[in-house]
Amino acid sequence: MTSNYKKSGVDLEQSDLIKNKLIKSVMSTHNKNVLNNSDGYGGLFSIDGFNENSILVSTTDSVGTKVKISAKLGLHKNLGVDIVNHCINDLIPQGARPLFFLDYLAFANLDEKIVLDVVEGISEACSKVDCAVIGGETATLPGVYNEGDYDVVGFMVGSVTKENLIQKSNPKEGDVLIGLPSSGLHTNGFSLVRSIFNSDNDISVLSKNINGESKNLGELLAEPHREYLTTLDPVLNLISGISHITGGGLNKNLPRVFNQNLVAKISKKSWEIPPLFMHIMSEGKVSENEMFDVFNMGVGLVLIVDPLHKNKILTTCKDSWVLGEIQTKKNNEQNVQMI
Repeated sequence: MTSNYKKSGVDLEQSDLIKNKLIKSVMSTHNKNVLNNSDGYGGLFSIDGFNENSILVSTTDSVGTKVKISAKLGLHKNLGVDIVNHCINDLIPQGARPLFFLDYLAFANLDEKIVLDVVEGISEACSKVDCAVIGGETATLPGVYNEGDYDVVGFMVGSVTKENLIQKSNPKEGDVLIGLPSSGLHTNGFSLVRSIFNSDNDISVLSKNINGESKNLGELLAEPHREYLTTLDPVLNLISGISHITGGGLNKNLPRVFNQNLVAKISKKSWEIPPLFMHIMSEGKVSENEMFDVFNMGVGLVLIVDPLHKNKILTTCKDSWVLGEIQTKKNNEQNVQMI
């Protein structure tokens, strides 16, 4: 299903196989303070003698090859916002709120303006959610990175009380799926996009207009990753499950937040796929199945809620909509069904 993505240099199946092998290795380091989170988004850790009611939740990620596009456009600050918001959205599925953040910036050649722009974006995004930036590392690695290349990586730690920890056992049959719109590709699928548009070699393609959009291709691709905590904060305690739709799309990310005896039934008619994704699919001759495997397709976050809370959450979360529902899985059904 992901033949185009594989040709662009990203093999999702191999990535999953390696991940499974890595899990066996790191599990040997776990002690009694590490809480099982299966395939969840953040690692869970309880500290003996320190606020016994709280659990620390940690996550790390990078902006990936989005840096190749945003950097060409001089939108370095956007990448700082991207990495912070991605990490925030990986804490939310556990019901956690951020405490502190650290960054890792690596360059072929250190560029003061780029560093300052990226850190400005990091600081602004962290300030919005009352998260402290407490440290980081800026490395110059000529020979590791090509001339002009750099990388943006983030590490975030948050906390949640034990009674508010969102677990895979929470969602149940009959729960409603509510979608929240993305702000574009967020930070996934850029290797495929760069391959389709050859943007590494021809920057002019980024200035082209897209039917149905007021912004050009480059502006749409560089749009920062949306942050959802501010939106969800008033109703976070009413939500049974939260899936951040990152690499692997809806098919891979939704099953991370509910038990395997359940299935998420998604109505593809419930939302209009944004023009950017349709443009990528058309220009790259990518199948719809592969598009849904690689991209969020306009759905940045999915909430699983009891029907009793549906109207409250739809009212609180601007532009949200009913995406589908949770049912009991039958026979050999996949855990996500598009209907």
